[in-house]
Amino acid sequence: MAARTISNEFRNVDNAETADRLVQYLEYVDSQPQTRQTKADSYGYLGLKEGDCVLDAGCGPGYDALRMAAMVGKRGKVTGIDLSERMIAIAEAKAKGTSLPVSFRTGDVRKLPFPDASFDKVRIERTLQILGNPGQVLDEMIRVLRPGGRLLSVEPDWETMVCDPGSRDTARVFFRFCADQFPDGSTGRKLYRYFRERGLSDVTVHPAPLVLHDFSLTAKMMNMEQFLAAAQEKGVLGKDDVASWLADLKAADAKGHFTFAGLMFAVVGRK
Repeated sequence: MAARTISNEFRNVDNAETADRLVQYLEYVDSQPQTRQTKADSYGYLGLKEGDCVLDAGCGPGYDALRMAAMVGKRGKVTGIDLSERMIAIAEAKAKGTSLPVSFRTGDVRKLPFPDASFDKVRIERTLQILGNPGQVLDEMIRVLRPGGRLLSVEPDWETMVCDPGSRDTARVFFRFCADQFPDGSTGRKLYRYFRERGLSDVTVHPAPLVLHDFSLTAKMMNMEQFLAAAQEKGVLGKDDVASWLADLKAADAKGHFTFAGLMFAVVGRK
C-alpha cells in the first residue's frame, strides 16, 4: 500500500476516509493571514473589475470564487469548477443566500466543459502541482479565455523550502521527499516558461515568500506529521534522525528561534 500523503489524497478528494480531513485542512490554510494576503494579491494581479466573467479552476470549497464574485459585481459572473463533488457541494452551500454572482459545477480542468473564449479572467491555484500534465490544463484554460484576457496560476515550489535550526541533511532529504510526492513539486518555478511557451504576453512573475516562526503552524500547513511518517515508511529517513530533528525544531520554537520559509509563485499572462 502506498504511503498516504496529502499530495495523493488531493487526487482522490471524494474518498470517504480523507474528504473531511482535507476540507478541514483547506479551511485552516485559508484562515491564515499569510495565505489570505497571497490570495488577495493574486486577485490584484488578475486586474479584476466590475463586469468581468471569471473562471476559478480547481475551486475547492469556493473561498476564492466567492471573494472574486464580490469584486466583479452584479454585472459580472464567477464560475467555480472542481473535480470533487464534495468540494462543489460545500462551495454551493457557502454561496447559498449570498446573492453573489457565482455558480459552481463539477468538472475536470483538463477538459473544461465551456466553449472557446468564454471568460475574461481565469485563475488556478495549487492545482497544477497535483496533476500529471500541467501543460494540458494550461492549454484548456487558454482555450476558454477571451483574446486580451488574463490567466493567473499560483503554485508552490516545494524544493525552495528550508527551516532552521536542526540537521541540514535531514531537512534537505525531507523537503525533497515532500516535493517528490507530487507529480511535479517544483511547478512554481516553471510557470513563467509554461506561459511563454504557449504564447501568452505580458507575463510577469510575483514571488510570494512564506516565512513562519511558529513550529506548530508550520507543521499543520506542511502536513509535516503525515509526510514524515511516509518518509520513514519508505525508508527515506530513519526514526532516530526524525526524532532528533523534531526535537531541535521544537526546542528552538520554545525559545522563539524557529524559522521556516518557502516560495509560492504567482504568474500572470495575457492571451
